[in-house]
Amino acid sequence: MEPTNVEACASCFGKGTQFRDMGPEPCPDCYGLGELPSASVLRERRLRELEQRYADRTEQSRDLRWLVSEVRRSNHALLQILAASLDGDPDDAVVKKIGFLANDVLGLYRPRAIEDQPSGSA
Repeated sequence: MEPTNVEACASCFGKGTQFRDMGPEPCPDCYGLGELPSASVLRERRLRELEQRYADRTEQSRDLRWLVSEVRRSNHALLQILAASLDGDPDDAVVKKIGFLANDVLGLYRPRAIEDQPSGSA
């Protein structure tokens, strides 16, 4: 598996800056890099935004904080599962499937087509 390709930021068209009334400013989506961060960084950023937005002590905010903690816990478990599948036998179909499913949610690696994979024969 290869790391996912970086995508150009659609908000600033890959330039890293947006022009406002007071002049150019770093793009808030890519932080001035021109490229979007990985899916895990975007997911964590959004979770933090939700936590900040619902920081009061209402019942809904307690529910949201619980849900955010469950999302983080699930992501951590999937990351451990993906790591274990990468350490497993590369010829085992079940290990491949588990790794593929964990990566499908996490989005850490770009899946390769079967013809792109190296052959197992020497």
